[in-house]
Amino acid sequence: MRKKVFCLLLCLAGTTRAEILNTDLRLLGELPPMEQDQPDPYWDLAWHTKVAAYGDPDSQFFIAQVYEQGKLVPKNMPKAIQFYKKAAAGGHLESCLKLAQLLPEEAEQWYLLAAEQNDPQAQIKLSQLYESQNRIPDAVLWLEKAMRFLFPNVSDLTTVSPDLKRLKGIK
Repeated sequence: MRKKVFCLLLCLAGTTRAEILNTDLRLLGELPPMEQDQPDPYWDLAWHTKVAAYGDPDSQFFIAQVYEQGKLVPKNMPKAIQFYKKAAAGGHLESCLKLAQLLPEEAEQWYLLAAEQNDPQAQIKLSQLYESQNRIPDAVLWLEKAMRFLFPNVSDLTTVSPDLKRLKGIK
């Protein structure tokens, strides 16, 4: 309880999420302060590895990118995918989109997870996927959601989306 109140006070003081997480974990005696004199990518990797173990999706995404790119560690796509999946399960939108790209056979699952969080890019991709599978009602549903988000003041969304007009069969 004290920890939550302390984090709330830090939030009200304008502290960023990363700073709160860093401070919160330092209170537990687990992590060094995030501040450092000079940038050191290996230090960043070590810090993010510890924070990812606590379930932080941003750090899990960072580690996934490190394994995917193979710059600080040897390239390891299975580990990258493992960390992208952990981050996506924690609600990290970029991880969902990346997994849909890397695992086309699971694309629907990852686009759907991001689309349900109101990400218009994922909603459009999901609509395109459904259209390619000839699931037109589902394609219309997700494209309409994306268009409503992108154009909240437009009453007739077919005027701003030729794809929506085409999917609805309007000429």
